[in-house]
This record gives sequence, structure tokens and C-alpha cells, in this order.
Amino acid sequence: MSAGTPAEAWVWPPDLTRPDALQTSTAGGMSIGYPKSDHHLARIVMSSLADSRERLAAMSVHDLVNVLGTVGERLADGLDDRIVAEIAGNAGFTPAMAQVVVRGMADSWTTEALHRLLRSEFTDPTVLDGFVSDAGREIRAVAPGVTLHIGAGSVPGVTITSIVRALLVKSPVLAKPGAGDIVLTTLFARELHRADARLRGALAIQYWPGGDPGWESWEREILTRADQVVVYGGDDTIESVRAKTPAGTRVIEHPNRLGVGIVDPGAAADADDQAARAVALFDQKGCVSTHLILFLGNHGDAERWCGRLAARLEALSSALPAAAAPEGDLSARHQLRGRLAVQRAVSGDIRLWTGNAGAWTVALAPPEFVEPVGGRTAWVVPVPDLSGCVDILAPLARVLQTVGLAGLGARRHEFGEALIALGATRIVPLDQAPFPDPDWLHDGSRPLGELVRWAELR
Repeated sequence: MSAGTPAEAWVWPPDLTRPDALQTSTAGGMSIGYPKSDHHLARIVMSSLADSRERLAAMSVHDLVNVLGTVGERLADGLDDRIVAEIAGNAGFTPAMAQVVVRGMADSWTTEALHRLLRSEFTDPTVLDGFVSDAGREIRAVAPGVTLHIGAGSVPGVTITSIVRALLVKSPVLAKPGAGDIVLTTLFARELHRADARLRGALAIQYWPGGDPGWESWEREILTRADQVVVYGGDDTIESVRAKTPAGTRVIEHPNRLGVGIVDPGAAADADDQAARAVALFDQKGCVSTHLILFLGNHGDAERWCGRLAARLEALSSALPAAAAPEGDLSARHQLRGRLAVQRAVSGDIRLWTGNAGAWTVALAPPEFVEPVGGRTAWVVPVPDLSGCVDILAPLARVLQTVGLAGLGARRHEFGEALIALGATRIVPLDQAPFPDPDWLHDGSRPLGELVRWAELR
């Protein structure tokens, strides 16, 4: 991409004719170009993807794993400094952060990781190729046609993971990457098109500005023709997609989430280091990002521990620097610190530690003051025991997903039951919170299982 040339925010199957005119705009901090809104073009793209389903179905799941895994590995190995800088600029990360994030995400795209994912969900993965015997019947797992993926704009790699899952179960894909995930997603699509002729017609990438009235007819055409929809994003995005999708079309929702850490520093000497990294990675833009830390202990111990957490965050601000935040985000965080300063004058329960230029914040405060604002803001709440943790987390049940534990040992089993009852779906050691395993139960569902339907033959 030459200087001044808009980045192409679209990749169509090679056999489709290139549109006569492109629209240019700005998204994810860069100038981009993509085909103009035209519901006739939408129909052509979706029909082309539907036509590729038979060729995709003819591939064995073993072949698919090898092709997709090879492409994922090649993509990760080919990330030079120039590409990383483009990904970083698009995502609003520094190059150092982009490198760590993409490498971590790419661990789930390897051949070995995809084999592990298949084995974890299907006793016999060839059930995706044809009927297999099962307790006196024959069963089959089939993806229902073309899958539309609407990606979140915050973390690069999320859209690729979603694409790979659908292709693995033999569903052609149209993916709309989030504004901050355009560069990496289009790079993957081009690599896949080059890798195997059988997959060239099964993947299309197309960015469009969500919520723009000029794209209403395009979006409705796409949603009408999709056989299932996977959507990441906030409540407004998900509600809009659900309202436009025909009855009977499966909509798989992955809404915004809030990550929580629970630490017993007396049993985990490095809990401050684990917590700092869980807060810093993704600059708190990911669904697994840790915002709230429940500290098992009294206020005095928590205050001393916060000082150590602050030191760790300061060290990470040099080793893994954050990008400059948008003015609106900086203003919101500044106002928050002002409100907390006022409250501190009234209550001695509040303490603040901040990095240079607001690069990070540690706030020791009662739970009623917790307000996730991103920007590496760690809210620390002292709690006397695990039952107190449940009381604090109960109002957050709707947005719970990942809970990272440090120092709980055998207590994690009993406490895990309480967390699951609240709505948490991923309870892991705190140092594993940022990067889920390939076979994690995404928002409480099997990532491949939620994409297929089952049939039986008796």
C-alpha cells in the first residue's frame, strides 16, 4: 500500500468482477476503500458464496485443518515490522502491543490448535464429512449455508478466529471486519485465496459503515440471504442486527464483556504481576480484559498491594506501551479521577495511583464507585472472603465472562460453582486470562458446535 492510497477494506472471491467504483472513507484511523452500497452487488456476492458450498463440502475436514492451519501459521510468521505497524495503526495499538496481541491470537490458528479444537467438540470429526455411527443411529453435523460475521472493531484477530471456525465446519463466509481489524482480516483473506483453489470462492471480506442509512438496503439484502449470523459488539449493534434478520435465521451473539480478577496475594506472590499484565494487554479493549480486581484481604493490605500493582503497570508502560487515547476517552478518565478525588475527601476508603500522562490508573475504592473506563484502569476492591466476592459480582452477572484467579488453590472448585451460577463462563488462572485456549467455551458455547446443526439417520 503506497502512501496516500486508501487501504482496500474488501477482498472478494477472485472469480467475481471487480466493481467499477469504490467508496472511500476513514475507519480505524486510516483511509480505506470498498465497493459502494448496492444491493444488487450484495446479491451477487452472497450468491457466489452460496455456490461455493458444494466445493467446500467436498473437502475433508482433515484437508481443511491443514489448509487453514498452514495459512494461519504463514500469516503469523510473515508479520514484518511494516505489517505490524499497519495493524497497530488500524487497531489503535502501539506496534509492541500489536505484536503481542496478534502472536497470542495466532496461537489458535495453527494446525495443531485446530486439530485440538475439533477433537474437543466432536468424538469423530469426520461427522463433518458424512454420517457416522452412534448408538444404533447415524449422525451428521452440517453448517447451515453461508455465515455472515460482523466483527467488533477493538482487537485485531477476532474476525479471523471467527472466519476460521466457520470454514472449519464447511460454511462459506462473508465477514465485515470491525474498523480496527481491517488490515489483519484482509491480509488473511488474500493469503487464504492464494493457498487453495477450493477455498477461493468460500470467503469474502467487505467493510461497510454500520448504522449508515446509505447502507440500509445492502445490509438488509445481506442479512436476508445469510443462513446464519455471528455478531460481535455492543448492545446497539446486536439489537440492530437481530431486528433486521429474518425469523428462523440463527443469530449468534457475542456482546461486550467485563473481565474480573480475584486474588489472594498471601497464596500467590506474583499476583500483582499477573494482574498488571491482564489489565495492560489489549489496553482493556478485549472481551477478556480485566477491569475489576477483588482483593481477598483488608483495606490496609489492599493499599500496599495496589502500590505494587502500580509499579508493575508503570514497568509495562515502558515494555508494552499504550497508544495515545482519543481525546474523548482521555476526558472521561480525567473526569473520573476528579470525581474520585472529591469522594476521597469525604471517604478515606479511596486511593488513586496514576501513571505519566494517564497511561494507567489503579483505583482502590468501594464497589459502588467502580466504573470501567478502559485505558489500563484497574479497580481494586478489598473483600473479606469469597462470599463477599459473590455479593459484589452479582450486579455484573449480565456482562461476566472471564474470571481470572490467583492464589485460590483448591477453593477454586467450590467458588467456581458460585461464579458459574452468576453467569461466568470462563474461570482460569489469572495469567491465562488474556489469551483463551483454542477450545475454550466462548460465552458458554462450543465455538464450532454453535455453528452447526445435527441430523440423524435411523
